[in-house]
Amino acid sequence: MADDRSELQELRRIDELERKAAGSKSAPAPAAKPSPTAGEQAYAGAYGLGTGILATPGELESFATHTVPEFVGLSKPSQRGTFMGRETLFPTAEEVKKGATALGIPEPAKGTKTAETIGEFVPAIYAGGKGLYQLGKFGYGKAADLASTLLGKKTAAQAEQVSKAARGAEETGGKALTAAEKEQERLLAQQQTKLASEQEAAKTRQATAETAGAKAEAAGGRSLRELTGVRTLPEAGGFKPIPQTPTQVGSFIREQAENFVKSIKSQRDAAAKQSFANAKNEAALKQSLGQFVDTKPLINEIDQLIAKGGSTDYIRSISQLRNDIAATKDFEGLEVIRRRLGDAAFGLPEEGYKAIGQGFAKEMYKNLAGQMRSYSSDFAKYLDDYKKLSKTIEAHGTKVGKGLTETQDAAGKYYAKTAEQVANDIFSSPEKYKTFVDAVGGNKQIAEAAARRYFAGLAENARTPKAVEDLLRKNRAVLDEMPAIRKEITDRYLGSLRQAEKRTAEAGRIAEESKDIQKTLTKQTDELDKQLAGKLKGISEGKKLFSDSVEALASAKPNAAIKTFEETVLPKIRAAEEKAGTKLLSEQQIQALRQQVQELEKISDKTTRTRVITGVLGGYLLGEAGVSKIKQLAGMPSGE
Repeated sequence: MADDRSELQELRRIDELERKAAGSKSAPAPAAKPSPTAGEQAYAGAYGLGTGILATPGELESFATHTVPEFVGLSKPSQRGTFMGRETLFPTAEEVKKGATALGIPEPAKGTKTAETIGEFVPAIYAGGKGLYQLGKFGYGKAADLASTLLGKKTAAQAEQVSKAARGAEETGGKALTAAEKEQERLLAQQQTKLASEQEAAKTRQATAETAGAKAEAAGGRSLRELTGVRTLPEAGGFKPIPQTPTQVGSFIREQAENFVKSIKSQRDAAAKQSFANAKNEAALKQSLGQFVDTKPLINEIDQLIAKGGSTDYIRSISQLRNDIAATKDFEGLEVIRRRLGDAAFGLPEEGYKAIGQGFAKEMYKNLAGQMRSYSSDFAKYLDDYKKLSKTIEAHGTKVGKGLTETQDAAGKYYAKTAEQVANDIFSSPEKYKTFVDAVGGNKQIAEAAARRYFAGLAENARTPKAVEDLLRKNRAVLDEMPAIRKEITDRYLGSLRQAEKRTAEAGRIAEESKDIQKTLTKQTDELDKQLAGKLKGISEGKKLFSDSVEALASAKPNAAIKTFEETVLPKIRAAEEKAGTKLLSEQQIQALRQQVQELEKISDKTTRTRVITGVLGGYLLGEAGVSKIKQLAGMPSGE
């Protein structure tokens, strides 16, 4: 091509010199149009010859693939296909001319078209006249081999491009898969950290709630110390509010009753002292005259009882009473006996009279008092005063009253009831409580002091609001007699227990809620682990699918590339994306892969193969120089 161009340029230069020489001799006629010079005609013929040589492969390719099929009606111009954006693989005459112009080779002068056209036809005429000779001389096999080589190299090159694109996609997808795997692991670690933090917070909340509940419950128990008679004492390795026992309360009740009786007797004796002194003076005067109180009726009555028999203590007691009356003539001595009978009649018998029945004592007391009243008028007044003071201890003559201080032996050493029984009996009913109040002379302060101690002891076993409510309900009747004590139990103890129960319940609710949260979090953690394992497995499976798809794409046969891509590669890529849960290739990347596969398929297509072979064979019909040009167009070294 370089030699042809040099020759054409030389001819063009000679023509220019000739025109300049002619112009210097005479000016051209203004009206006549100049005819092309011989040099311009020669240049146009040479230009056409060069164009024809270079364009013959392309023109033959166009003739074989477009002109003939369209002439016989197998296709239409509008249906012409393209290959890599071109209608022919090799350049046509028009494309060669454009290329020459781009290289700086001037076009032929006007009026030389005929010479140019003749030049273009010379290669074709030469190919038609010498075709068989050249083909035989060069060898049909060599021509076919070169065509196959050119086609094979292009197909292999495009297949390599597809393989390269596939490996690039593999790298892109691999990065996406690795990123997805790391992201899953990161999310797991993040979620695990969050769940572990929430789990720890729930544990702390549970522990705090349980501690608060224990404190609240303990505080409720400690509120017992607000009640009367409760002291904080060491017990079972700690300090606890401990109320008095029923035995202690009963002992207190008995002590108070006995003290009251002793006090009343002292008061009674002091008050009646003057009246009795007058009675004693009167009796002394009568006794000096030999007049004594008649006790025979009493002795006779006692003798009759002794004759009837009875227990040893009973016989001993009434025998002692008979002997005391029989041996006592003095008025003052009989008064002592009468008082003892009165104490026994009212449930407070002294030593010696313990076994005398209360009814018999009352009868003897009454009869002796009648005999002494008739004996002395001053004694009658004394009895009236004495009776008034004795009214306050009449409660001790009742069953309840006697139970407070009654002994079961004549010596008064053993009480008939235990202190615990005394306390339980006193507070078992409103009536018995009232009797107790009377037994201590109507002193409600003493009675309520005992009651506070007693109910504080009962409250010790009532550790819940409901238990306290049951306690109040069960003892409602007797507590009606002491509303202040019921209010103290309600305000000081029940109120604290209710508050403690509320706090304990709330703490328990929080603790249980925290436990449930921990269970839920544990379950979520397990599910998270399972989800991650599943997703990582999916990513692993996606890696395998994606690797298989890349391998299928890289190893696709040229004549089955599109089918392999659409039916095998693309479905595997989509399946891999679904398994991995992430987009591995963008739609643009997929389309680029498809385009590469389509290009490979175009090269391997029979029509394209025909076009290439046609163009190559056409080049061989032109000889070695044409072949060299075709090789250059094919991207091969001219010496190959």
